[in-house]
Amino acid sequence: MFKFLTNSKNQIKRKVFIIKGYSKTEIEFESDKYYVNEYCSYFQQNAGGAYYKSEIVVLNEPSYKELDIFFGKQKIDFAIIIFIGHGATQDNNQIFQLNSKEIIKLGQFILNCDKQIIILESCRVIANEIQTVDLTDKIPRFEKGGIVRYRLTMEQSREIYDSHIKRCEDGIMICFACSLGGAAYNYIFSKTILQCAIDWHLDSSRHCAFLPIDELTRLIYFEVFNLAKGEYGVMQLPQTVNNMNFPFAVSKF
Repeated sequence: MFKFLTNSKNQIKRKVFIIKGYSKTEIEFESDKYYVNEYCSYFQQNAGGAYYKSEIVVLNEPSYKELDIFFGKQKIDFAIIIFIGHGATQDNNQIFQLNSKEIIKLGQFILNCDKQIIILESCRVIANEIQTVDLTDKIPRFEKGGIVRYRLTMEQSREIYDSHIKRCEDGIMICFACSLGGAAYNYIFSKTILQCAIDWHLDSSRHCAFLPIDELTRLIYFEVFNLAKGEYGVMQLPQTVNNMNFPFAVSKF
C-alpha cells in the first residue's frame, strides 16, 4: 500500500510547458486553442498529476529569442513540453513552425532538466474539425456490486506523482504524433492521449496507481492507427524516442 508522506522537505519542482505554434487559418487557431485548454485542464486535474495553475505555462507563437531566453531561466526537476502546431521532417530532424516567420528544430529547445517528456502534435493535416475529448469526472458504476473507495485528494495525487518522479531514472522521452516522414491528422494523437489517460484514471479497480508515459504510448498506438484509418483512410503511426516510465496519470482512488 502506498504510504502518504505529507509536508515533504524535498518537493519536486515540475512544470508543463505548452507551446502553441503558428495557426494558418481561423479553424486551425480554434482547434489549437481547444487542445491547449484541454491539456491545461487535464494536468490540473488529479488525473494528470494535480499541477497547480502556476506550474502550467502556455506560450502562444513565441519568437525563437523569447523561447530561448524563457527556457534558459527554468530550473526544475521534471518537465512536460507540448508542441502544438505545424511541423515536418528535414534531414532526419523534426522541425516546428513557431510563428509566421520562424521555424525551429525540435532539439534546439530541450530544457536543462534531468527528466522530461516532449510531446509533438505535428505535422498536421485536415484540421477541419475539433476531435473533442471527454475529461469530465464520472461516478463509477457497479453492475454486480462492489467497493467504492474515497477518491484521492489533490495532495495525495501530487504525492503519488512526485514520489514516482523521484524513483525514475534521468532521461528524455519524445512522443511524436506520427512516424518519420508521416503526417498527423486532425489532432487524433492528442485526443487519444488525453482520452486514454482520463479513462485509465477513472477505472475503479486501480488504487493509488500511476500510468507511465511509456505504457500510455503503447496503449494508444493501435487506437491512433485505427482512428486515422477509419475516419480518413490514411496511415498514422505514433513514434517514440527512448522508453522512460515518467508518470502521466494518477488513479482516481
